[in-house]
Amino acid sequence: MQRNSMPMLSTMQLSLFPHATIPRPDASEPVLLLMACSSTKLDRDARAIDLYRGVMYESYRAHVRSDAAPRVLILSARHGFLQPDTKIAPYDEPMTRQRADQMVADLSRYLRPAAWPTRIGKVMLAGGKEYRRVMHAALARQYGPTLPALQETSGGIGMQRSQLGAFLDGLTSVFRHRIGQHANGTPLYRGYGWIEAGAIATLLYRAAPALPSRQARVLSVFQGPGGPTADVEVEEFVRGRAKICPRWVSVRDLHPSTEVLA
Repeated sequence: MQRNSMPMLSTMQLSLFPHATIPRPDASEPVLLLMACSSTKLDRDARAIDLYRGVMYESYRAHVRSDAAPRVLILSARHGFLQPDTKIAPYDEPMTRQRADQMVADLSRYLRPAAWPTRIGKVMLAGGKEYRRVMHAALARQYGPTLPALQETSGGIGMQRSQLGAFLDGLTSVFRHRIGQHANGTPLYRGYGWIEAGAIATLLYRAAPALPSRQARVLSVFQGPGGPTADVEVEEFVRGRAKICPRWVSVRDLHPSTEVLA
């Protein structure tokens, strides 16, 4: 009925996903990207998102935008689902069919439910067949039968890189769930991208990288003069005593709270 009015860009992108159903996600909900780990890794302990150096991670770094970054979970053949900031050591363990069977059979051991967003909108699965089989099982366990339509990579590695790049290029962040306003009338929202009011995030100032990171509790998000901004509470030490201080910070300086594996 509306075929003739469909933008040409959408048609071009859909050709990269020959087996995917056209998604109709709720644009106000967080975008979720599930990525398979890679065999190419750094030779030292690092955050998961930095440790993996395969070509899919090259594509991710080339296309992801800070103002429209999806919520990312990484499926490690050894550790299960990891948040990007989880620090791990290099390892060598492929996702074989037998390993995927084992993970699906004992999914609760590898799922880490607290790492997953409460709600999801658009979802992308980036990885080989066995990785995606575990991802499907995890999504079903975490969200039940009410999943949105999914996009998945397929074909050779070059095609998969193109699919991931097109997915990231097509993302736009939106403020969602208005919860009030500032005295000057600026609307306040509950969420923006992966950020949710009430969440604990890691604050690391881009303009002052020498400062140590710290934990911040998000109260709300809004459109500030310099772009998307979060109203947060941060623990500061004033005259040697800990004090909770309010701050307005760029959402680009916030990152998912770090989890460290023992």
